[in-house]
Amino acid sequence: MKTSGFGIGELGRVPESTGGDELEAERLQPRPRGKRVKCDCGHWCLSKLVMSTSSGSSCPDCYDRMEDA
Repeated sequence: MKTSGFGIGELGRVPESTGGDELEAERLQPRPRGKRVKCDCGHWCLSKLVMSTSSGSSCPDCYDRMEDA
């Protein structure tokens, strides 16, 4: 009976992850700091990332779509 460490043939195997593992990994990711604002595109983003388009303010993801409108 093994109580800790790797057994013969187990080296290199990755333990199975659970849904909780993914949530924990996401929680541990660093979050950008700064003021968040709501853009005219409807998304929230950091104020330093807001982009100006011909139809109002936009987050970086929506910039091309709004600039063409």
